[in-house]
Amino acid sequence: MRIQKILAFAAVCFFAIPVFAQPSNVKMKWWNPAKNEFPVLEGQGWNKELENFYDRIPLRAKNALRKPVWSLSRNSAGLKFRFKTKARQIVVRYVVEKKNFAMLHFPATGVSGVDLYSPNNDGSWAWANGKYKFGDTITYTFSNLDLDTKNYKDGREYHLYLPLYNNVSWLEVGVAENADFLPLGPRKERPIIVYGTSIAQGGCASRPGMAWTAILERKLRIPMINLGFSGNGQLEKELIDLIAEIDASVFVLDCLPNLGGFKPEEVNKRLLASVNTLRQKHPQTPIILTDHAGFTENRMDAAIRRTIMTSNQTSAAAYQQLVKAGVKNIYQLSTQEIGLGTDGTVDGSHPTDLGMLRYATAYENLIKKILDTK
Repeated sequence: MRIQKILAFAAVCFFAIPVFAQPSNVKMKWWNPAKNEFPVLEGQGWNKELENFYDRIPLRAKNALRKPVWSLSRNSAGLKFRFKTKARQIVVRYVVEKKNFAMLHFPATGVSGVDLYSPNNDGSWAWANGKYKFGDTITYTFSNLDLDTKNYKDGREYHLYLPLYNNVSWLEVGVAENADFLPLGPRKERPIIVYGTSIAQGGCASRPGMAWTAILERKLRIPMINLGFSGNGQLEKELIDLIAEIDASVFVLDCLPNLGGFKPEEVNKRLLASVNTLRQKHPQTPIILTDHAGFTENRMDAAIRRTIMTSNQTSAAAYQQLVKAGVKNIYQLSTQEIGLGTDGTVDGSHPTDLGMLRYATAYENLIKKILDTK
């Protein structure tokens, strides 16, 4: 136990090494999104019924959900906000509830960090390299931002992604006092809703913008609601009922990695019940059933390999049942299409950034086909 504590402490210290430059002495003005006069946070399905500003599930569901699910719903995975500015430097300072900023296999920059992107006029994305310092208040400083005033005369639009596995208590964005700053509201397009496991939540991306849901959102330019719950994506009725309240463009059910401990009959039951509940309220909305993508080729652990294969066979059988029953607009995303591979994970299940990109690309290919045919 003592060795584990030492290792955990060492991991936190290692990942929290300041790669940080103190902000200049320029006088700053600060913006708190929680106090903005109109809603700005994107990635929430419910923004008027929350106990805390950065929660992902409405307070009315607290007693209906298992405690681990409710606790994880307070992580800010998938949440972001947008703003526009000409500022050459942007500073983000914030406080998180859990001070163990990192995990042994998951860096502080992903667990507890933020990430700043900006869309280019040509459809690509620019990424800002932040200098960070982890402490009671975490600070990210994005300096020497290239304005390209010829093409961005009104300033750049920025997207700030929030921590994947920590709870934000308080956050402010600062720019020079004489710099313009325009908060932007959440986009109005119908979102893609992802209900899944730690993999969907973002483990183990190096930073929030590298979670596969974030990569996919940038690829498709469609808002994303991340309902990934580490170790607890179990296709529970209480969550499916909540998800069914949202008018989505696509529903993604990616829970098989957390259903390996259930008998195939129970997994089948939960898959069928989940699809039928969503279909009752959303007769035409596409639904994707995703395979367990944990690689099986050349896997040395035969027991894990069998569990993964059984889960995917059960899901395939449920999919066929639904098709035969006449359920329309239902799709599968297979292990082969995701192609996670032996070099795409940290531990055989949780993707590296490479694995996250493979996930996002597989979803992009399928969802583009789905939406193009509607």
